[in-house]
Amino acid sequence: MANGKSALVTGSSSGIGLGIATSLAQAGYNIMFNGLARNDDEKNAAEKIAKEVGEKYGVKTLFSPANMMKGEEIRAMVALAEQTFGSVDVLVNNAGIIKRIPMIEMTAAEFRQVIDIDLNGPFIVSKAVIPGMIKKGAG
Repeated sequence: MANGKSALVTGSSSGIGLGIATSLAQAGYNIMFNGLARNDDEKNAAEKIAKEVGEKYGVKTLFSPANMMKGEEIRAMVALAEQTFGSVDVLVNNAGIIKRIPMIEMTAAEFRQVIDIDLNGPFIVSKAVIPGMIKKGAG
């Protein structure tokens, strides 16, 4: 049953992030799911997972394919979560990638992608969520 609080979990369309989002939904949190959907089939599958979790635990869920390398997409995702749920009470910066490439073979562009997703993305998501948390005095 919903507890009136919400969580945004990046990288939650599969793996550890999906497990975290599902556990929070089970605890009654409304969930903003997120994952990079490279095509309509991936987006539809992620939306279906979010919907099924919401129905199973009686909470509201949304899915956003916001790319962790694109600040405007991240800010739009946070705005949608705040509009729909009223606030974001919990942020889990889970999205991340790894390039299993020997360093000698890795290009600078590939390395920048890892840095953008693993380091810059959480900074941008946190920066987008923090003002709402400060406003309500919790988060």
